[in-house]
Amino acid sequence: MEVHNCQQVRFWTDLWHPSGRLIEVAGEIGTQKLGIERSALICADRWIFRQCRDVRMREIIHMIENHRMAEDRTANDAVLWRQNETKFCDFFSTSVTWHQLRTHRPPTAWSKVVWFTLGVPRFAMLKDACFVVNQMSLETTLFFACYYYTFTLWIEVVGNLLRKDPDPDWDNTLDHLQTGGFDQLRFILLRLVFQVTVYMIWRERNDRKHSKKPRKVHQLAKVIDKIVRNRLLSVRYWEKPRLGGLIMQCWYQAHLD
Repeated sequence: MEVHNCQQVRFWTDLWHPSGRLIEVAGEIGTQKLGIERSALICADRWIFRQCRDVRMREIIHMIENHRMAEDRTANDAVLWRQNETKFCDFFSTSVTWHQLRTHRPPTAWSKVVWFTLGVPRFAMLKDACFVVNQMSLETTLFFACYYYTFTLWIEVVGNLLRKDPDPDWDNTLDHLQTGGFDQLRFILLRLVFQVTVYMIWRERNDRKHSKKPRKVHQLAKVIDKIVRNRLLSVRYWEKPRLGGLIMQCWYQAHLD
């Protein structure tokens, strides 16, 4: 908070002092020892601190009293947004805030398979999935390893996009998606159908655990096909030069008998 007329900034919980939020610096006991209510605003000209022998609290009082406020007391208090560790500004940026909040790690080899322009963000949050092996038990297996359901589903929805027979092994499938040397349209479709399939398998597993009516392979395959086509239509693929208006044609051709 950038302090001016002191009418909007909370003394304890707003970030207005360079040392940080005072409630975190002094602790909850500070409200009692300094004699300032937790809900109090700054009102910088009227600070009246309670007499205190606590050395730490006296240091905090000294720190507060020696902090210089903005000279313009006629303007309204302003909210500032963090840009980096030391810089604040008066506008909000979603991307900058996201980079401030997120944990930074080196990119993984499979990141381009999960995160891409035509992908669905809420589907991409799911890295792997498990599935009910059969309708009579709750045994689970990893993703495509279930020939009875998940692998059969994968064969049906991926069509001939892989340019080779599908593999039931998760690691082999992921490795082929990363190193297969696919053309642009095929690679987009492969990642999209892979993402949607993993998500829908996870959804089907959860539905069955909550006693919902199970869907057969061909029923779930139709749902996946519709989601893929709807995603392509939603981004108006025919208007995008890099897709050339051909990506839907590529999708249909991959599923011809």
